[in-house]
Amino acid sequence: MHDSKLDLSSLDPSRNTERWDHLVESIAARAVARYEQRLTIGYQLWAWSRPVLAAAATVTLIVGAKALLTHNESSRTALSEFRKVYVLAAWAGNETHPAPSNVLQVLGEPNVNE
Repeated sequence: MHDSKLDLSSLDPSRNTERWDHLVESIAARAVARYEQRLTIGYQLWAWSRPVLAAAATVTLIVGAKALLTHNESSRTALSEFRKVYVLAAWAGNETHPAPSNVLQVLGEPNVNE
């Protein structure tokens, strides 16, 4: 251990008020810009796309497992459900942002044009 005291005078904002004011202004400007960015619809959609895809993959996995475990449904239906899970999980894992029509196509929406 050292017995000498640390010199913290270089951190004193009153020594260089112009530099300090510039630093505070730049931090405030970045904070306002970041806040305004978060308010856009596009940013919100982008931010929520990965969690939504992960949730869709989880729901599809549960439905696919249920289809495998029930003896009423054919194995072909269960296989198609697991293919959906694979595609949704790949999108979520790769941070891919597919078009809504592609997501609906994978989930089997009958009204989507191919």
